[in-house]
Amino acid sequence: MAAIAQKVTPAIGRKPRRISWFNISAVVLTLVLAALFFFPLCWAIVGALKKPNELQVIPPLLYPPDPQWQNFVEVGKVIPFYRYVWNTLVITVFGSLGGLISASLVGYGFACFRFRGRTFLFIVLLATMVLPGEVTLIPTYIRFVNYLGWGNTILPLVVPSYFGGGAFSIFLFRQFFASIPKDLNDAAKIDGCGPLRYYLIILIPLSMPVIITLAILWFQFYWNDLMGPLIYLTDQDKSTITTGLLALRSTLGGTFARRGAAMDHLLMAGSLIGMLPSILIFFALQRYFIRGVIMTGIKG
Repeated sequence: MAAIAQKVTPAIGRKPRRISWFNISAVVLTLVLAALFFFPLCWAIVGALKKPNELQVIPPLLYPPDPQWQNFVEVGKVIPFYRYVWNTLVITVFGSLGGLISASLVGYGFACFRFRGRTFLFIVLLATMVLPGEVTLIPTYIRFVNYLGWGNTILPLVVPSYFGGGAFSIFLFRQFFASIPKDLNDAAKIDGCGPLRYYLIILIPLSMPVIITLAILWFQFYWNDLMGPLIYLTDQDKSTITTGLLALRSTLGGTFARRGAAMDHLLMAGSLIGMLPSILIFFALQRYFIRGVIMTGIKG
């Protein structure tokens, strides 16, 4: 006992560990990088609240002397911006829902069903991730517009997500479903639970972190998509936020610039409205996003 007491006593009376210069440097570097990446968002907020002539002041004003909250209303008068917000929301909701449903079903098939060529098909699926979207852009456009007649509709933007949901989404679902013990499936079969019921009642509730992770990714993809709406949507009333801001910058911006009216403050206001939902959703569901990414790598 005396020997044990001699070993324990120095540990109890040990002096607090000093903070090393490495830890201090890491904290300072993190704060500097955080401020550097946060600066564009702050500048967008400040610019959205300025008057047109205040954006041209040199040196730049770091805060709006007289905040112009009406800029967020004015951007909806210059162009039907809030109509674009609604169009973007409709495309985002239906596209994200289709991607989650189809990807979870395909991932469930790869993880829980045994069939010939399963590994080969899964490898081919992952190989499609290295295929650039520009390679299939023209054939896809011809198929949707010329053959199916889906030009100037949201169908080319939404319908493809209901047929697989993308290789990355399938990969995440497959990895998560493969990490669930097979004994759970066997116990469900003994209780009379069929494959579809097992998928709906057991797997889907367990996979909520993965679902939330992919919901964030799908939301950001559709909400910030420019190429798809720019190619398939031609009517102004069907435009999205990205194409609307592009029109504000190019067409209306050029016209107003010739009249001597700057449009940068309205462009800042529209951009801030467009990025706000993505920021709020990410920070509100951040812990689920990180947990979902981690859980997909538990078992191959």
